[in-house]
Amino acid sequence: MIRQEPKLYFLYENVNLDSFFKPEPVCQELDFAAFEDVHAKSVFRIGKNADLEISLRRDGPPEHSWLARGLMKIVLWNENFEIDGSYPAIFCNEKPFHMIDLMSRKALRSEVGDDIFNVEISIKFDKWEGLKVMKLFQFDHRYLDSNLNLNVQGQDFYVRSKTLFKEIPAFREYLEQNFEPGTKKYELNELQGEKSVAAFNTMLQVAFRCTFITNIHEVGELLSLAFRFDYPTLKQKCEYYLINEPETNWMEKLVFADLYNLLLLKHHVFSHTIGLAQVYKNLHLNRLLETSTLRSILSKLTELKKLKKYDDAPSTGWNPLCLSEITENRWGRMKRNPLCANAPEPDITATFERFESTFMPKHFGVELITPEFCFLESTMSLFSYKVQLGPDHRLLFKIDWNDVRTGNFVWSVGASVFLRLQYLGSEKWEYSERIRFDNDHQTIFFDGIHIQKVFPGGVEHLLDGLGKNSTLPKVEIMIVVESIKGLELVPAENSLEAVEEMDDEWILQPSRNHPIVCCGKYLYVDKEVLRSKSRVFTKIFEQTYEPITIPMSFEKFESFSSLLDILHGEDVFFNYQNVFHIIELSRAFETEEVLLKGVDWLIEEPGMDKLEKLEAADKYSIPELQRHMTESIVDVDELYAMFKNPNRFSRRMLQILIERLMNLPIPASDEDREFE
Repeated sequence: MIRQEPKLYFLYENVNLDSFFKPEPVCQELDFAAFEDVHAKSVFRIGKNADLEISLRRDGPPEHSWLARGLMKIVLWNENFEIDGSYPAIFCNEKPFHMIDLMSRKALRSEVGDDIFNVEISIKFDKWEGLKVMKLFQFDHRYLDSNLNLNVQGQDFYVRSKTLFKEIPAFREYLEQNFEPGTKKYELNELQGEKSVAAFNTMLQVAFRCTFITNIHEVGELLSLAFRFDYPTLKQKCEYYLINEPETNWMEKLVFADLYNLLLLKHHVFSHTIGLAQVYKNLHLNRLLETSTLRSILSKLTELKKLKKYDDAPSTGWNPLCLSEITENRWGRMKRNPLCANAPEPDITATFERFESTFMPKHFGVELITPEFCFLESTMSLFSYKVQLGPDHRLLFKIDWNDVRTGNFVWSVGASVFLRLQYLGSEKWEYSERIRFDNDHQTIFFDGIHIQKVFPGGVEHLLDGLGKNSTLPKVEIMIVVESIKGLELVPAENSLEAVEEMDDEWILQPSRNHPIVCCGKYLYVDKEVLRSKSRVFTKIFEQTYEPITIPMSFEKFESFSSLLDILHGEDVFFNYQNVFHIIELSRAFETEEVLLKGVDWLIEEPGMDKLEKLEAADKYSIPELQRHMTESIVDVDELYAMFKNPNRFSRRMLQILIERLMNLPIPASDEDREFE
């Protein structure tokens, strides 16, 4: 163990006095310097006067009191001269900064002339309260009691197992479940992130009561380790770090809070919100937040507007960060809800797609562990499919939603995925899940079985790996689309045979003498009329047997009967009991004329206000109604009036309102409006 000396050190090299015409500060920051959980920042300015500001920041509970006292030494020097001075410095939780006025620009120029010089600042602390001197453990060194060898990405860590298992009991369970007894070196192959080695070292430092050292690019990986191994101490330290961290903005902190369930951080963010401009700045990231947080944002917006707080938070002086960099896209793999084994069969209104293929021999024998390699791939009307070999030597099923024709991120596709693999002749593997695609999750991965089970003879050359059974593996992927919100699916132009034009006399004088069965009841239709109105019916009536049965849920039967009446030219009056099912069925049977009539009726119907119609568009998946209603909201005050009760809204409804909010001007004070 190495105990650090409690001191700080900053160095500004090659300072050119002529480049400091404006009092722009030159900042340096030291992460976790001198003491545990303490950061130091130096700000050097040269305006009319040269001054220096040193500040300390401690990650911990706000009510915690601390003090650090020491002697600060400042040296200005180059090859021709040297000027130094010493100053007492005291830092505490009530005043965590110390400012020193060095000298005027004129006096500084008379001393250094036109030469480039260096500025060196050092502080040696001699007294401290409520702080611990920083100390680090060397895990790359094998001590006498280091009886556990862990390896992450080729980096060895030697630790004392008794200490580690006492502090993190879940880590022992992890090793017992994933490794054979008597393993000498535990290679943690699951930790493959860019910051995994540094994050794992930090977790061990905390477990051995040493200093917690991290940065904004590593903290996401640390939080993942804290949840993976159920280590609340590490999670708390990360949370305190994010509360005090100055680089991340309002929305980024909320994303961290939701990703890793940091309730204290979330409360801190909302309680320290300055004004509306602060919330609006990164409002597009709301799609990464939990539904409860979206409701809290709407409530906070309403509160700030009522208090007439329109300002933005002061700049932190740091460049904006990219969330995908500092969290390594932790939200990329969705939280998926497993399906029951026996899912119900889809009715006629459901959309589904089936992909079947056999592993192709022409791929066998090539290098497997590459991003380009795949056993098979295909692109169909709704999804693209690829089966690859993952880095952990398991089959990896990749599914892409490829039918996106909108810039609006408030869309989602709910679907049930069924994976089936038949290998070694009679062996079978099945898996199913209910998933959701949206603009942030257009690709979803599924982990399959280990490649060794599919090719027991090895993977050096897969044809040899089949062993005695030469049957190639066969994959079947079926996706049943259960709901589509915010997207209008346009059928492929050549997906069905062209429908021949019918004589108007046939259409105007239908003869409904062909029976079909729906929900156990007979309905009589004119096949030629339905063929002329819908390509779906054209496909249905290609069947040779009669009567044709159309699967349909009982609650939609009356609406289906009304749809048939409309298609046959009869007068049917819309009402709130039938219009939503008629719109749903007209979309399923591709009868656009009926669909537009139902949408127009909802738009013109005075029985519901704009908010109720928006909720109906969300509930019944009617993007045409949603678009019209959102575009009709042009007044900011009208939109804010809808925020009064955010708890009534679904997640999608919240996102629709927030998206409209982003397209309207930010509310401003009366003075700003007069100025405009």
